[in-house]
Amino acid sequence: LHGCGVFLFDGAAVLKTRPFTEPIPQPITLMVVAKARGDTTIIDALGTSSSRFELCHGYPTGWHPSPEICITASGHDAPPQRSLRGSTRGTGEWHIYTAVFDARRSELYVDGSCEATGKSVGGNRLDGLSIGCDHNGVFFLIGAIAEVRLFRCNLPAAARVAIELGLAHRYGLEAQYCHQPPPEAPPSPSRSRSRFCLRTAAAAAGLRSSLRSPSFGASSSSV
Repeated sequence: LHGCGVFLFDGAAVLKTRPFTEPIPQPITLMVVAKARGDTTIIDALGTSSSRFELCHGYPTGWHPSPEICITASGHDAPPQRSLRGSTRGTGEWHIYTAVFDARRSELYVDGSCEATGKSVGGNRLDGLSIGCDHNGVFFLIGAIAEVRLFRCNLPAAARVAIELGLAHRYGLEAQYCHQPPPEAPPSPSRSRSRFCLRTAAAAAGLRSSLRSPSFGASSSSV
């Protein structure tokens, strides 16, 4: 993608971090540069014993081949009771997704545009990351991921926009980026601290690949 390597997912593999030393409480900001097609999970919590912490195109109100983008930190196995749903559908296009998990101050941005805000997504904590599948190993990603960033805070608007613009420049997505603030800016935390960052240039560090199919592994490739 714009000369940078990406991880390709064909619906059969997942990358997992090691378990976090302690589950991370909200607020958490998750940024992902990805493309996804269909009813599919981009990122979720670590494993089958985890509580849901999901960024996905899924949980449609009625069946649709390409559901809208959704974030939720509600429940475990049953469909979530709380979520935020945007308008962007999973049609296989590249996007910069920013999911802010922060109780009733949760927000969902796609390419800088605020698609949902002002509603709780649930209060689950994050114990690790499944990249390319939900925590139960059912909804595998069909698409690709270029970069993942995780922050242990609700990023101030200026910091969020600056990081998103940097990602848009790196991956050649400037033309579709359109900064749109939420109706009310959340309180700024006293400190912004990054906990986890996946870049495909150093993709193997700290990750273990858990393959659902013996014939496929998530690989780094130029697009």
